[in-house]
Parts: sequence; structure tokens; C-alpha cells
Amino acid sequence: MATEASFRCQLKSGRYCVIHSNKIYDLTDFVDKHPGGKQLIADQVGMDVTQLMKNDIHIHSPVAYKILERFYIGEYMPHQSNGHTNGHLNGHKNGVTNGTANGATSANGVRAREQNGSSKYESSQPSGKDHLIDWSLPILFQVGSLGENYDEWVHSPIDTSLWLFRNPFVEYFSKAYWWTVLLYWVPILSYLTYNAVCKFLEGPVEWNIFGLGEVTVPAVSMPLLFVLGFLLWTLDEYIVHRWLFHCKPPSTSKFLITLHFLFHGQHHKSPMDKNRLVFPIVPGTGMCFGFYLVYRIFFPALISQVFIAGTILGYLCYDLTHYYLHFGSPSLQYFKNLKTYHVKHHFKTQNMGFGISSKLWDYPFGTVIR
Repeated sequence: MATEASFRCQLKSGRYCVIHSNKIYDLTDFVDKHPGGKQLIADQVGMDVTQLMKNDIHIHSPVAYKILERFYIGEYMPHQSNGHTNGHLNGHKNGVTNGTANGATSANGVRAREQNGSSKYESSQPSGKDHLIDWSLPILFQVGSLGENYDEWVHSPIDTSLWLFRNPFVEYFSKAYWWTVLLYWVPILSYLTYNAVCKFLEGPVEWNIFGLGEVTVPAVSMPLLFVLGFLLWTLDEYIVHRWLFHCKPPSTSKFLITLHFLFHGQHHKSPMDKNRLVFPIVPGTGMCFGFYLVYRIFFPALISQVFIAGTILGYLCYDLTHYYLHFGSPSLQYFKNLKTYHVKHHFKTQNMGFGISSKLWDYPFGTVIR
């Protein structure tokens, strides 16, 4: 049993502790991953968030409460006086009041569950239907066996990282830091753009429109083609996200379930995994080549090259925006709204809200989250 003084000490030492239903939760290890942003938790440190988590603005899903339980450190039993609690904790208005923290951790943040002998890795693993998965082994080639349980399982998020492949080399390249997409794609984008400019300066391009006649495309049209390629990405983003990533694989196909999880299911299972947010380089390159081949069906090589350059820029904006929506703390209202919108896609309405960098195509396709 720890006293109120030890709880205050935890807060003063920088721990992000809150109270919910007379239980103490240390969210220090979770605060940077909080889908709503770090500031929302920081504003409630030392306070009772029971009612806040139920109101219309901050209503939380059952998944959120399941994640919350991982950070339980003890009971809070306030001392009552005339039906009211006494004082305020740590100077916060409407905060937690004088009382006793039963079983709370010391200021160094060692949790009760670790004191009981369970490792952080073991205690972080989900429960319930996740018992179908052996979390001590790579999970990619296990998910296919989930069958009809897969869809519910993959849309029950966890806040821990995933281990997909046993081979460390393959596992390494299945992840990506946010800056790796810049390191890899900016030189490619620069080369494609520069090369296209040089070729356009040599003379205009003749475009034979499916045998209906030739159209001359002058060099002055290149900026417009680049912008069109950029805008094409917004449609590509929506189509891929909705009809490829969010298609429901048949429960009888282990191969398609595994493929779905590899493409996108892993992100919905672990949306707070920093290293599985942006596209890894290898599949990203394959996707880019696929788009280029589609463009070549309709356009000459040089026009397709300009289109793909614009599309790559659009992709970079998308991927970096996606990362920012998960781990950034937006100050601009546009990105604040977009962050809230994307959080709803992950934790509330997963079959809607497929636009990530913008809601543009959600409107005509009727998939806007209200």
C-alpha cells in the first residue's frame, strides 16, 4: 500500500498517472502512442478521467479500455468528508483528491505486474481470442489459421509491436522508419523529373490516343502533367485503401488471409507501431512499378514518367501525413480534424473513412465518417 504522498511523488517525477473508476493507471509508456495525441493525456495527469472517457467528444471503444487495463498499477481509495472528497491533487482543478493509493508503484514507475514476476513482453500480449496466436513466435504465418475469427481479431487493435518473420533480414525490411521513404524516394523523384525535363526540351511528344489520332504534347504542358500525376495519387490512395487493403479475405483461404494481413491487416492490428506505418521500401517499389505499368497502358513512356513522378510526390505526402496523424500533435485545424477522422477509422468505423491525406474521395464514394 502506498500513501497519497507517494502518488504525488510519481506525478512530480514526471509520470503520466490518471485515475479511472478508483483505479490508478500509469500511462507514461503509452502517452506518445495515444491515438488522440500526447497532449490530451498530459492535460489530465493526476485527474479522474472516468467521465471524460464517456462523453461524446472523447468516447472510447471497448478496445481502449482493454489497452488501459495494461497500465493498471493500483487502487485509489479517496478519503471522504461529508460526501465530498478533500482538496485537489498536485494543484489540478477537479483533480484527484486526498486519499490512499493501494498497490501503486514507486516513483521509478515499476509496475505491479512486473513485481509479480511477469515480463513486460508477456503482460503486453492481448487476451481472449488472441489466444489463437502464439505471441512467442512470428505471427504472419499463423494468422491464416484464424479463419472466420480473422476479421474480428485483426480489427481489435493492440498497442504493442508485431513480430512477423523469423528471418531477421526479412523482418528488418518489413519495417520502415518515416525518414527512409524520403531517403529512398526523393532521389528517384528528382531523377525522373530532371530526366523528363531534358527529354521534353529535345522536342514535343506525340501521343497516339488508341489509334484515334495523334496529339502533340509540348514541353510547356509538363508542369500540368506532373500536377495531374500528383492528383492521381489521391485517387490511387483511395482505391488501394478501400478495395485492396480493406477487402475481406474469404475465411477458407489461408493464403488470402495471410496476404491481407501482410498488406494492411498488420497496421490495423497494431496501429501504434511506429516502424510499420510508412510503406517499407520493397513493397513500395513494387506498388510504384505497378502504377507505372497502368499509366503505360494509356500514355506514352515520357508522359507516364512525368505522371509517376507526380504520383511519387503524392505518395510521399500521403505516407508522411499518415505517420503524422498517428504520432504528431497537429496545431493546424485541418490536421487536427484529419487526425480525429483517421482515429475514428481505426477505432470506431473501420469500413468508412478511407481517405488519409484528405477526405476528397470519401465524399463522391459516400464513405465519409460523420
